Amino acid sequence: MGATDKIENQENSGVFAASPVALLKALRPLQWVKNGLVFLPFVFAVDIAWSTDDLSEVPELLGKLVLIALAFCSLSSAIYLFNDLMDRSGDQLHPVKRKRPIASGKVSVRVAGAVMVVLAAVGLVVMVLVEPLLGVVGGLYSVVNVSYSLGLKQVVLLDAFAVTSGYVIRAAAGALAIDVTPSPWLYVTTGAGALFIVLGRRFAEARLAGGSVGEQRRVLKDYSGPFIGQLLTLSAAAAWLSYTLYTVEATNLPDNNTMLFTLPLVTFGLFRYLYLLNNSEQAEAPEQLIVRDLPLVLSIVSWVAVSTLVLLLNN
Repeated sequence: MGATDKIENQENSGVFAASPVALLKALRPLQWVKNGLVFLPFVFAVDIAWSTDDLSEVPELLGKLVLIALAFCSLSSAIYLFNDLMDRSGDQLHPVKRKRPIASGKVSVRVAGAVMVVLAAVGLVVMVLVEPLLGVVGGLYSVVNVSYSLGLKQVVLLDAFAVTSGYVIRAAAGALAIDVTPSPWLYVTTGAGALFIVLGRRFAEARLAGGSVGEQRRVLKDYSGPFIGQLLTLSAAAAWLSYTLYTVEATNLPDNNTMLFTLPLVTFGLFRYLYLLNNSEQAEAPEQLIVRDLPLVLSIVSWVAVSTLVLLLNN
């Protein structure tokens, strides 16, 4: 029996198959941690959207952000289902990716397609209900990611910028939801940091693939060799420099530059991530590094705590 026959038989063996556990795995819940970026503008909107002297606005603002975060969870999971549906034939021939829920047949094409449509609709409707303009933001996020799945992911550099845009869009959505206009430096820093993470993933994928780099993902061949190392170095420097300038230049941050106290934590986080990219076997999954590496988790938690403390004390 040929590979094509096996694929067809696997897809027809259970047109309505869907193990709850497999379906949840197909939604990639570990990726939802990225949606926490919608809360970032709130942290830096003290004395703009809310004040420590009057916390009456905080519950409503946080409620909106929780809804937007959940909407992005729904929308992003729909995109992951779309991506896996598009890639299922190739995944079924791959030694590792064939174990994915859709490729393995644990979640049928029809079930995945139906859940995808429902999740996309729910995500967009929630965004529109919170703020009509957020519907445009959600639509832009969807278009970029669908384009990525349809071909951008095979175009060197454009694939990295497409993924990076998702981080910036989340931050913009958070600002729009609470009706604030954050410093442009927030978007620059978010974009630079996201590009560093995305290129780090490409670096790890190329490293772990070894001699079979072309078989893992065609575009990885373009990232192999010294090129990806140069990109990673430049993006790390850009992320560090943009954050440093943000702490000093942003008009909504303390004039006494006390936000610089958070710089060592950011520096440690960048260095720790670089270390893991070169040594961890899970480096091609940044979301796993973020939640499983204790030093990295502690640096992020400490950054949130110190940033909040600085902003409150200078209120």
